[in-house]
Parts: sequence; C-alpha cells; structure tokens
Amino acid sequence: MLDHHIQKSIVYDLAFAESLRFSDLKPDDMENKAFTYHLKKVMKAGLVEKQDDGRYTLTMKGRRVGKGALKKESRLLDRAYSILLLAVRNIETDEWLLYKRQTQPLLGLVGFMQAQPVAETDARSTAQKTCFEQTRIQAEFAVQGHGYFRVYRKGELESFIHFTLLIGQNPQGELPETAESAGYFWQRTPNFAHPDMLPNMQTLHKMCLDSPGSFVEATFDL
Repeated sequence: MLDHHIQKSIVYDLAFAESLRFSDLKPDDMENKAFTYHLKKVMKAGLVEKQDDGRYTLTMKGRRVGKGALKKESRLLDRAYSILLLAVRNIETDEWLLYKRQTQPLLGLVGFMQAQPVAETDARSTAQKTCFEQTRIQAEFAVQGHGYFRVYRKGELESFIHFTLLIGQNPQGELPETAESAGYFWQRTPNFAHPDMLPNMQTLHKMCLDSPGSFVEATFDL
C-alpha cells in the first residue's frame, strides 16, 4: 500500500493534524518534484486528498491507517484493530480519567485511555503498566466486557475496533505535566453524551455500571 518511507511519513504526519500544507509535509532536503511524486502516490492509493484551500488531509481510509503507517506491515483495513480501553474511576468523587485523542482517527475527541494488548502479558497487567507509564496513576484493573465498535463519518468507515474494557479502581497518584501524560485529565461526573466525547462513551459508561462479562457490538455515525 505504501511503497516508500516518504509515503509512509506523509500519512503518519497527517495522522496528528486535521490538515497540513505542502510545505509542512515536504522534507526540507527534498526537491518539490520528487516529493510531489510520492504525494500523488498516496493520493492515488486513496489515503490522502487535497482540499479546496490547497491543504492536505487524510481520507477515511487514511485515518484508519493513521500513525500505523510507519509499521513494517500495515494493518489490513477490513480487520478490526484490537485495543484495551481503560476506564479509571475514583468512586468516592465520581471522577473519571479521560483522554483527548492526539491522532487520527477521531482526532480531538475525548474518551478512555487505550492500551495495546501484548502477547506475553495478560490484559490486567498491561493495563496497569500502561496506565502508570502514561499518567503515573496506579489502579487495580478488572476486565468488564468486550465487543466491536464501528464509526462512520459521512457514510465512510473511519474506525473499526475490537475492544476489551477494563475498569481501574482505587486510583493512586497525581497526573504529572509531562509529554507522556499530555491529553489526560480528571473530570467529575462527565457528560458522556457531550459532542466532544467519542460516540461510544455512553455505551462504555453503561457497560462500566453493568455486571461484568457483557458483550456489545455497536455502530455510530458522525
């Protein structure tokens, strides 16, 4: 799909922005003609499109590749992306640890912390390790449920994930002001239906309050 490191870099860079100019994307040491060739390749592949104002954005297909563009083997677009969703809650104050997404897909929307499943580690240990590394918060995690989420924007698939939801209770520690913790914040009694929230947050909140072991498959349109 992406034959050259420059093509991968174009998609990767756009994963962190709503749009970028030609000059923002092009390496300083590369000629315009050579870079234009690679830009046209990713556009022909249906990953990037040019807007009326001359800026470049990821298509829905490109958003699903996102920052995974730099991986040696790209994820197949029709397969669900496996993820752990970590719902950390202080029950006494009803504060929830939330995260504002820094990359595509769904850039800028707010949801729960995410962690990548690791083959050599069980889900609870991975959740604890990721939570502490990202936020310096320690919590006790338990698996709550799992399922599939699809998100469409204007009729095109933007995100498809298979998730396992873990609840983190008895959180200890304070959020530091570091690059790793950027985007994380505590919020008391959040409005999970707010437009700034990821569309799956109402469903996840309900799962958190239900008995463990639930399975959910849901589709959302933006």
